[in-house]
Parts: sequence; structure tokens; C-alpha cells
Amino acid sequence: MGKHPRVSVVVTTYNQAPFIASALESVFAQTRPADEVIVVDDGSTDETPQRIALYRDRIVSLRQPNQGVARSRNVGIQKARGELLAFLDGDDLWQPEKLARQIVAAGAYPDAGLIAVDGVQFTDAGIMRQSLFPAQIARLFADGAESVSVDVSRHLLQENVIWTTSQVMIPARVLKTVGLSDPEFPLVNDWDLYLRIAEHYPATFLRHRLTRWRYHETSASGPARLRELRWGEDSIRMLAKHVRRAGGDRRRAVRAALRSQVFMTAEAAYDHTKPGQRELGLGCLWRLLRWSLVSVAPAMFLLAAYSPAWLTRSLVRMARAVLRVRRSA
Repeated sequence: MGKHPRVSVVVTTYNQAPFIASALESVFAQTRPADEVIVVDDGSTDETPQRIALYRDRIVSLRQPNQGVARSRNVGIQKARGELLAFLDGDDLWQPEKLARQIVAAGAYPDAGLIAVDGVQFTDAGIMRQSLFPAQIARLFADGAESVSVDVSRHLLQENVIWTTSQVMIPARVLKTVGLSDPEFPLVNDWDLYLRIAEHYPATFLRHRLTRWRYHETSASGPARLRELRWGEDSIRMLAKHVRRAGGDRRRAVRAALRSQVFMTAEAAYDHTKPGQRELGLGCLWRLLRWSLVSVAPAMFLLAAYSPAWLTRSLVRMARAVLRVRRSA
């Protein structure tokens, strides 16, 4: 990578007319300007195209029929000419030093497969979450370091420790090695990509809060009540893919992560079998039965959902005990 690497910013958007101008302005406000800004409109039906058009002399504007964020991001990547690629969702924001600090980190950690900054989650009413790093990543900065580069595979098998692609910069050469986002996973294609990157490269984390991740009920996975179940089912399919492609010790580790995800999703679905949302929870549990060879949890929670209260408590305790035993095996 050259001393002054070219940086491409890929902005993906769909029906985000109220937010896209602010997102783009945060890109143009960077202390180290991007060399190109590519905006991919995934078939918006609101005023997003008109808002984007106001910046036509400063961006590369692409529009496609609605195909989902993974394909949108891939289109932008394939168009990009930079050595470093940074991603921004069309309703999120960057702090002015975001790109500059990531470029410095890319030079300091030339083997890094990705560079992720911290940030906050917010709504129009204020800050919801003061940090986007989960505890296992936050602990890496216990000694006061401003940046760390680590093998993140184990952490990523537990959960997606990077909560929005708006935190991330990836060297283009890395994507040539591991491939692009997999559109088969509409909600967890970013997690899938990070897992593939982590098989080959360390990940670099910067403690600076340089991304503002917007929360609203109209996200891709739907209202909060549905989001956990949809995300869980997508995660199960994604981890099953990694089981199939892994070998040796990694296969065992990924299979354990898959088993845990099946349990957690089944437990969440069971929690949704209460009056008023029972159909939602039961539907998910019935779909999860296909994973019974991975975990008995879906069958046990489904049985509990149709059982009297005294038996339900026993079945739920049994399901949790079985998971603890399988985790320690």
C-alpha cells in the first residue's frame, strides 16, 4: 500500500431521504477527504434519488432495482478504485476524523483485515448507547491503548462485535482474498464477511467514537419485536454455512457457536409465545425444528409452549441444562 493510499467511500441507501444528505455531508466534512464517494441507491421509492442528485458533481451515483444491502455494497465495491474501502449506511454519520484515523491505523497495522472504530447509537431524541464495542472488545483497551490489533475469530463466533458497517474500513486486497458480501444472508451478511476476514487476518480496533449509528424502527430487520427472531434465524443459516466450510478444530468451534445460536433463537421465540404474539413465536419454533440435530432446544421449547405451566417450567430448565452440558463438552 502506498504512503498516501487512495480511499473509496461506499454509501448504501434505500428510502432514507430524511437522512442521506446528512450522511453525505459527514463524508465531505472529513479532515482527510475521500478520493471518491460512491453512492448506491437500492431502488428507493421515496425522495432519496432527488436528494442524492444534489451531490452529483461530488459523487459517483449508482442506482439498481431493490436487491438488498449486500448486493448494493458489492456493486459499490466493484466500482471502487481505492486501496482502502470505507462503508457508510445512508442514515448514519461520521465524525470528521474518522477516515484520517483509520488511514493511520491501516499504515500502522499493514496486516489488518479490517479497521473498526467505536461510536455511539442515537435517535433524534439523543444518545441510546455510549459505545458500540461490546465488553470483550472494550476490555482490549484496559491499559489505555488507543488502538489494538488482534485475532478476533473467537470473539466473532460468540457474536458480531462490529455492530454497523459504518464503523469499518477494509483494504481492497482483503476482499479480493475472502470475497464480497453474501446476499444469501440479508441481515447478517456483514457478520459473515467479518468471520471470513478473521480466518486470514487480524482485526484492528480504534477506541475513538467516530461513528454515529442511527436507530429507528424501520430498519432492514423490522420493528424490535421481530428483529431478534429474524436476525437469529439468519444467523443460524450463516453459521451453518461456516460449519460446512470449516475443518478441524475450527469446525468444532463453529458448530458450538451454531448450537448456541439455535438455543438462543429458540429461547427468544419461546418468549414470544405469550398472548398477543403467540403466532410469531410458534412460527419461529416450528421453523427451527429443522435444526434439531444441532440442538434439541427448539423441540423442548416448542413442547413447553404447548404444555401446562407446571410442565413448562421443567422443560425450560431442562433445555437450559442441556445447553450448559453441551457447551462444556
